[in-house]
Amino acid sequence: MNSRDEIRAALEEARANTLRLLVDVDEEDFRRQIHPDFSPLGWHLGHIGVTEAYWILQQCRQQPSLSVFYDSFFVPTDNPKPNRVNLPAREEILDYLRTARGRVLAFLARADFRSDHRLLREGNIFNMLLQHEEQHNETMLIVLHLLAAGHYERAKLRGSKVLSEKPPQSVLAVAVKQSLPKEEMVRVPGGPAVVGSNDLARTLDNERPRHTVSVAEFLIDRYPVSNGDYLRFIDRNGYHTLQWWTPAGWEWRTKHGVEHPLYWRQARPGNWCEVNLAGTRPLALDQPVICVSWYEADAYARFVGKRLPTEAEWEKAAREGRLEDVGRVWEWTSSWFQPYPGFSAHPYDGYSLPYFDQQHCVLRGGSWATGRHVRRPTFRNWYHPWRREVFSGVRCAKNV
Repeated sequence: MNSRDEIRAALEEARANTLRLLVDVDEEDFRRQIHPDFSPLGWHLGHIGVTEAYWILQQCRQQPSLSVFYDSFFVPTDNPKPNRVNLPAREEILDYLRTARGRVLAFLARADFRSDHRLLREGNIFNMLLQHEEQHNETMLIVLHLLAAGHYERAKLRGSKVLSEKPPQSVLAVAVKQSLPKEEMVRVPGGPAVVGSNDLARTLDNERPRHTVSVAEFLIDRYPVSNGDYLRFIDRNGYHTLQWWTPAGWEWRTKHGVEHPLYWRQARPGNWCEVNLAGTRPLALDQPVICVSWYEADAYARFVGKRLPTEAEWEKAAREGRLEDVGRVWEWTSSWFQPYPGFSAHPYDGYSLPYFDQQHCVLRGGSWATGRHVRRPTFRNWYHPWRREVFSGVRCAKNV
């Protein structure tokens, strides 16, 4: 996607999705920090605009800042999360976004994608900003789910009705209706596996450069683990059986009293439901399990006599078309987030480099909330192994 018309249309689509997410959000939730590791929705909105203005207007056009205050407040390195609730007025933030976007699109109309400029070559900075906004759309949906869970708990305390089947029309959501078949594994032959990409225009720095690794023959689940499959793990006391857990996972589980996926609830013993953006719905046994940590995913894999795939195995299977239902949940791998041989940070050191710390696990595939310009076989997501707010699930592998 290098033509100006394609980029402009994609940018406008992403912005429409961003604004749609906020239609039903009241002022309290717009500013609320619902979780210590996640910023308020309004902060994400301002950050999207400031990031776009910085890279296009300041770095490419050499223009002065639109707002020195915004450049500090909406930049994560300058403003700690607890302070981000002190937002400007919503309409003021929206006005900033409109102003920045108008100037960005004016520059896009005449930008030279054939130049040697490190940001403009092949339109790579516009594609990066597009993916940046789509990634924040997904993070905003994570925050919306956390808010929905908070509303559910408060309604439950008040004795209000909390079960609902109808999602709000204004929320960007993808209804997953098809059923998952029974558990099935496919054999992937061993040998050389191409990993990563050399596409500067469309990929991000941690996906590059493309290289070849050797992978032994293995088996991998054709489909992600379903709620019904995972329920067997719970029913057979999986959360309380030490042998399935790593030492770190067991310590995390016991410390936090984790008994089930993040948004599962029991109306009464054995009667499971799942919190969603509209309230709750009965647990759909044929849908992929979602919002589980790496610790939980790894414990489940051990429980069924399997393991999590490496990211090289996952990418090989995905490239060869052996995986079904990719893109419905992020899928944990057994790999730590590390640079590829020959990695070079672009366009700045802060995107990937700080997270090559042996503390973040790689997820692959994408979820129902992932933007279409992010969802690809080479994209690498990463989180701490205890994070389960992300829309993450499980796909298991096994040695031959």
